[in-house]
Amino acid sequence: MANPAVPEATFTYHPILSEFTVSPKTYLASHPDSPFDFLATGTLVFDTSNKSTPLILLLQRSASDSMPNRWEIPGGGCDDSDESILHAAARELKEEAGLDATCFKQVVGSAHEFSSRSGKKICKFNFWVETKGLDVKLDAKEHQRYVWASEEQVKAKKAGYVEHVELEFTTQDLEDTVLKSFGLVTLMRSRASGE
Repeated sequence: MANPAVPEATFTYHPILSEFTVSPKTYLASHPDSPFDFLATGTLVFDTSNKSTPLILLLQRSASDSMPNRWEIPGGGCDDSDESILHAAARELKEEAGLDATCFKQVVGSAHEFSSRSGKKICKFNFWVETKGLDVKLDAKEHQRYVWASEEQVKAKKAGYVEHVELEFTTQDLEDTVLKSFGLVTLMRSRASGE
């Protein structure tokens, strides 16, 4: 049953992402030799209104949650009820940041395989996503604040222009993926402008 608080997702996706248009169950069944039994997603959202300095959306985990006060991108586990892996990513983006996915551009980096505290083996895919607007609305139970950070700020592990915040990511894999995503955005923008 769909979550009534999250409207039906309407988005497009690049054809290279077609393998993620199947349900999580179907994807797992088609990879029987894989070591993981659950899927998760993350979404990399950029504000590109400043042509020279793209900014990425980062969320700070709640002080009362696991990995308190650490920074991450919107995301979470795929549910059995999700129509596809991309729908799961869109749902998590809406639930955690209040943003509607409009276009999935590409997967960023390789899949991250890890184990949860309860021992579940999880495979996480991170997607570069365009959204309808950039008006972030956090779920206060999960995240306490957000920032739009530049590549230089991520590298320096400090973000913000008025109040500076320390950026300690949930994992090194995530930090590496965030930095890799800046390279993709820069490359795609230079191709689009014919440079």
